[in-house]
Amino acid sequence: MKRIFFSILFVLILFPISSTFSQVSDTPPTLAIQFTSFTPNLIKDDDGHSIILGEIQNIQNFPLTDVKIRGFFYDDISEQPLEAAFGQITLEVIPPFGKSPYMIRSITPNAAITNVSVDLMGFISAVSKAEVLEIESEVSDISDRIKILGSISHTAENVSTNTKVHLYFYDVFQPHRILGLHTQEIGEIESGASISFEFDEKFDNRSIGYTIFAESENYYSRFSNVEIIHPDIITKLVTINDVSINDSDGNKLSTVSVGTHINIQSNIWIQYSSDQESDEQPYVYYAQVKQSGEKAFVEFIGTYEGSFQSARSKFPAVEWIPEDKGIYFVETFVWDPTAVPLASKGPIMLVLVT
Repeated sequence: MKRIFFSILFVLILFPISSTFSQVSDTPPTLAIQFTSFTPNLIKDDDGHSIILGEIQNIQNFPLTDVKIRGFFYDDISEQPLEAAFGQITLEVIPPFGKSPYMIRSITPNAAITNVSVDLMGFISAVSKAEVLEIESEVSDISDRIKILGSISHTAENVSTNTKVHLYFYDVFQPHRILGLHTQEIGEIESGASISFEFDEKFDNRSIGYTIFAESENYYSRFSNVEIIHPDIITKLVTINDVSINDSDGNKLSTVSVGTHINIQSNIWIQYSSDQESDEQPYVYYAQVKQSGEKAFVEFIGTYEGSFQSARSKFPAVEWIPEDKGIYFVETFVWDPTAVPLASKGPIMLVLVT
């Protein structure tokens, strides 16, 4: 079982005589931009480089640009990062109250990298773009790869220059984790014209949907969210019950203290079909901890791997060490090793950390 931890600095202030922002204060009225989750996704690319995928949100009523994010890459041994790298924001200009994915790629293909953290370094205000590009898409084929067909139309008077279409897949967690980010160059689109495009990407079974959007040097499209219907998805094979917070001796806790080692445990049970060829069913148990409040940031995600050999109950547990006081709620999931859900989401449990 491994645990990914993230530290985030996202507080910035607008100087009265400049459009530049800096990280100088934690006063709530000065917040201008923030990460949507404390747990961006960490994946490996085909070359072995570590990739951080996440999302930021502009919470001001004016657009922002030149957003700089730095990622730090760690192993499981040292608290010092193995390396650091600057990331890339998908949108050139983030509209008022808008969001944008980001990606940070490690400099070297280091297999020892298991943990990451991200810092927001700065940004400046920008000139607004008009939301006049219209984008449509649908899944045309899905197996080990997914094909998405779409079109982008331009209705404004001027030519849409250097147009790009962006696509990202997301999972079931809330806020969603970005599983893959892809961009396609479209180029110029004349006024009144429509151009077709196609994405053909490796399919991650954890994906429950995708978001597609476009941006040019002078225009935007809206963000379009599309649900992915899995052709052979398994549902309700496993039941999740009795989610609890326990100490190291197995005693159930109603409140916990900061810095305490606790276990998030569930009673899970599998139902076999009468014609099932094997009794063995591997599974991955996920526990997600989120802050309570209007913006429920993900505080922690942990996993436990196990296997059913019979219909007897299993009691998987994930260790969590709370670092801050507050009220949190816990969500649990059970997937198979290929990321196909085996169960509906478990009952939500509230946790008070003092």
